[in-house]
Amino acid sequence: MVAMNRRAALIHGFGWGALAGLVLVALMYLASLLLDLNPLTQELNEPLLSIMPGFVFGFLIDTLQHAGKVVEEFGLIVAMIVALGVLGAAWAWTALRWHFQYSALVFAAAGWLVVVVLLLPVAGDGLFGLDSGPTTPLVWAALFAVYGVVLQLGGRPDTEPADPDRRRLLSVLPLSLGALSLGVLALKLAPNWYQAIFSPPEAGLNGPSPQLTPVENFYVVSKNFGDPIVDGGSWRLKIGGLAGNPVSLTLQDLRALPVTTEYVTLECISNNVGGPLMSTGVFTGVSLKYLIAQVNPKSSATWAAFKSADGYSESLPLSAINSDPTILVAYELDGEQLAGAHGYPARILIPGRYGMKGPKWLTEIDLVDHESGGYWEQQGWDHDAVVKTTSRFDVPRDGDIVKVKGVAISGVAYAGKRGIGRVEISTDGGASWTEAQLTAPLSQLTWVLWNLDWTPPKEGSYHLVVRATDGTGAVQESNNAASYPGGAMGYHEIRVDVSK
Repeated sequence: MVAMNRRAALIHGFGWGALAGLVLVALMYLASLLLDLNPLTQELNEPLLSIMPGFVFGFLIDTLQHAGKVVEEFGLIVAMIVALGVLGAAWAWTALRWHFQYSALVFAAAGWLVVVVLLLPVAGDGLFGLDSGPTTPLVWAALFAVYGVVLQLGGRPDTEPADPDRRRLLSVLPLSLGALSLGVLALKLAPNWYQAIFSPPEAGLNGPSPQLTPVENFYVVSKNFGDPIVDGGSWRLKIGGLAGNPVSLTLQDLRALPVTTEYVTLECISNNVGGPLMSTGVFTGVSLKYLIAQVNPKSSATWAAFKSADGYSESLPLSAINSDPTILVAYELDGEQLAGAHGYPARILIPGRYGMKGPKWLTEIDLVDHESGGYWEQQGWDHDAVVKTTSRFDVPRDGDIVKVKGVAISGVAYAGKRGIGRVEISTDGGASWTEAQLTAPLSQLTWVLWNLDWTPPKEGSYHLVVRATDGTGAVQESNNAASYPGGAMGYHEIRVDVSK
């Protein structure tokens, strides 16, 4: 028997608690694959975003883009392991005074109670997480039982095992369990993290943008770590609220209604100046104006509130819907059913507004007598979300080396439903401007492709700038602004080196 001081006991308990926590987190992600358990990291994503100030989130998304979600999930994993390490330290401190053989399991039970009585209800899953299914508390009980067993394997902090075989086991067990758990997490998370950071869909496009973005390269942004998987066969779109004739439509019912097909450019409100989070597709669906008319809105109805399978919400005035038949409940992109990442079975599409206004995985449309607010508006983002005029260089890229004999410059410009009237390029940092040639857009709802043949006067470094004028004659805003709260502003600028 070797006595330990209090500090050493706390370190011992924290180390084994963190190891047991790592094992629990790895098993949690395995359970998400095998037992349909939502990982606690995913559950806590919603409440974390709800309390995060909008300007903080805006700064993170402007700086990190797709990597922001990876950083958030990694941070939550580390926080879980540290919290479970602290629980282990509390067990070790108590074990110095309370010589109960299975005390680690008691602390594991306390951790289980915190999750199912506090954290899961905060995440919206109800007491014990029963809203996600009757087995949820049982699965979490099993996970914490494993946590308790691993913690108990470390032994009481005031003793060392007399058995040499047990000492040898305890010398290799932490490394083995840690390596195995990290391997499980790497297999589960690394591919998605790598794709999010280094290979998002829009990164597959190089060179001048095509007028129509291939579906596999259409940008994808969502608030979720794991997007919902919706069964199209059982899916229903409920349209009701202040309606005289509420309906519940199957996907087959929706597809049987009058069809509208539109070429539309969609842009994320978190797209940086010159950024890639903007794509053009041909969307097929039903006019929202038509759908609303079919349910016979009551005179008190003034807004439409949208709800999605992932808990996302948005709203739009009925006056805006009734004046714009281009707003769709879309179920196809480029002639094929929406992919899961794009909102299958159906999504709202609002031309001329940032993507945040168009919920994916749509489940309900309620007619109400007030603005119900939207998911991001509640954090201070612009509730109108009308796109700002933007333009960017596609070719050349910033830092490229080009030839003095001639350079083909090209890019895109977009101003929502206002259209693009003119695009101008400066090769001297904005001192002078040359008008580019425009390609006729696919529709009044899409971006415009532009190009300019430029012959540099000599070798050297050049500062290129692009600006657009919308169809109303308003020139793109030159002052730089981050995406929060209403979309990024400023001119896209690049530098190129000209050589022989």
